[in-house]
Amino acid sequence: MIRFWLLTVTLLFLFAPSAAEARKVALVIGNGDYANTGRLANPANDIRIIAASARQAGFDDVTVASDLAVNDFQKAMRDFRAKADGAEVAMVYYAGHGIEAQGKNWLIPTDAQLKSDLDLPYEAINLDRMMEAVSGAQIRMVILDSCRNNPFGRSWRSGTRAVMTGLAGVEADDVLVIFAAAPGQTAADGTSGNSPFATSLAKRLPQPDTPVQLLGGLIRDDVLAATGGSQRPFVSASITGTPVYLVPRAAQPPVGNRGPLEDLMWKGAVAENNESAFKAYLAEFPAGKYAAQANESVARLAKDPKAPPPAAAAVLASAPALKKYILSNVRVEAVKLTGRLGLGLPDQLFLRFNTGERFPEGSREIFSIKRGESWVVDRNFAFEQPVSFQLREFDDIGGSDNIGTIDPGDTPGTFTKTLDGDASDYRVTYTLTVG
Repeated sequence: MIRFWLLTVTLLFLFAPSAAEARKVALVIGNGDYANTGRLANPANDIRIIAASARQAGFDDVTVASDLAVNDFQKAMRDFRAKADGAEVAMVYYAGHGIEAQGKNWLIPTDAQLKSDLDLPYEAINLDRMMEAVSGAQIRMVILDSCRNNPFGRSWRSGTRAVMTGLAGVEADDVLVIFAAAPGQTAADGTSGNSPFATSLAKRLPQPDTPVQLLGGLIRDDVLAATGGSQRPFVSASITGTPVYLVPRAAQPPVGNRGPLEDLMWKGAVAENNESAFKAYLAEFPAGKYAAQANESVARLAKDPKAPPPAAAAVLASAPALKKYILSNVRVEAVKLTGRLGLGLPDQLFLRFNTGERFPEGSREIFSIKRGESWVVDRNFAFEQPVSFQLREFDDIGGSDNIGTIDPGDTPGTFTKTLDGDASDYRVTYTLTVG
């Protein structure tokens, strides 16, 4: 009998699913009942529909947390990090106040007082901690519905211009980060009890035949339509090009525009450079625009599994032409410098785009400017989607502050905008070319 039970226990152990096997975990946080500033009505509603959508999408462990004080916020992320370690997919959704200050993004607990930006490390949650919470999973998703106005910064010292309008883009490897709005924009609360962003995410998350990599683009289009173009969600980082599906694929091929999926599968096949990846592309798109190269790659790899992938030039030659957004002729004129003391010290400026790109490129490089002077930016910037950018200045505590944000959109032409952060007066002229 003892041998029987030992054998039974051994077999149960051997055939038990591993922690990472088909395991999807989600942490859904909504902060709205702030003790030291006005309440946000929608987060409580938004987390309900997001949690239900996550369960519908196959997440088997969904933790919902609301109105977290700083200690509870830290504990929730620490506990979730243990769940995410080894998971197939880990997703964190956060709705609430978010602030950019000192060159970092901060999520705001409900008990924060934030009498000064110097209180942020003690009373707020650095976004990097949230990135760490999902770092142990194979597929990592961080979704931030937190580009709302910052009511705390109004009482901060005059030398601090730590963002009044949302979060900045981040640079992260192998993490899909979706912002409800582009840096410098605020996210609409909507009129139906849920934000347009949360409404779209809840709709798209459990949608069959939707790779995670295309989720941000679908949400962006939904929100642009719902807000009349005033709010543009932004995907700040990306994950591997091989399509990842949260929901099992439908038996019948989907209809509609499949171009983005085809491009995604082709890029993933080229990156993996093995027979199975190219055959997967051909099974999905047997007569696709990359089919000839895929067949050649299958034959090539059958002869030599270590053969190099298609030449970059050949891949690009067969790819469809992508729309380019080119920002040029950027000129920054200092009519009035920052600060209210009138000391006449020059401002130390640089540009930062919501793609994470910075100009000048070095982390400490700046352009020093005095009143009446102009900074003619001697470079053009090319992107594959509309972007926004900030004019920033190094502050006196080793960080940087936002003087103002410009969102060129997708309308070509030459424009002049006025930025007046911290009692300054800057005029920024630029040309946008779309083609």
